[in-house]
Amino acid sequence: MQQGSRFFTIIAVLVVGVMLQIMLVFADQRGAPAKTAVAFSKAYFGLDPAMVKYLCNAYTASEEGDVVGDYLNRVVDDASVVGFDRNYMRSRLYSVHTKIISQSDTEAEVRILAERKRNINPIFTVVGRLFSIGETYPVDETLKLVKEDGRWKVCGRAFSLTV
Repeated sequence: MQQGSRFFTIIAVLVVGVMLQIMLVFADQRGAPAKTAVAFSKAYFGLDPAMVKYLCNAYTASEEGDVVGDYLNRVVDDASVVGFDRNYMRSRLYSVHTKIISQSDTEAEVRILAERKRNINPIFTVVGRLFSIGETYPVDETLKLVKEDGRWKVCGRAFSLTV
């Protein structure tokens, strides 16, 4: 009888584990627009050219050319005006909060609230945050996302990117 009890316990644990995994997968999909918005925002403020993978076809197929490349070139120009290189303009996001304003199967609006600090050097950024050195800039933006090819993509007005 004890052998049957162990077998039943193992089966029960496995069934509960599988059910929990299924629920977690569905819960993870619900927050997918917010995760995409945060990943895009971090890439945008970090001046990472890989931000293009988070943009919808309206941005990537723009007749005006390379929207991300143009933005990064503007940043380089702005930095050189004040006597610095591109890395001086990078920022890191802290205290990121998202709120899904609306969501359907194909569209979503996500509001991002965060603080950003210059990210000249990772050590400088951490020390600046610990000792309240350097300015902190608020980030408050609502991003529109669409589902393309089964993935959420940022579309519409996204910070200072323009189509």
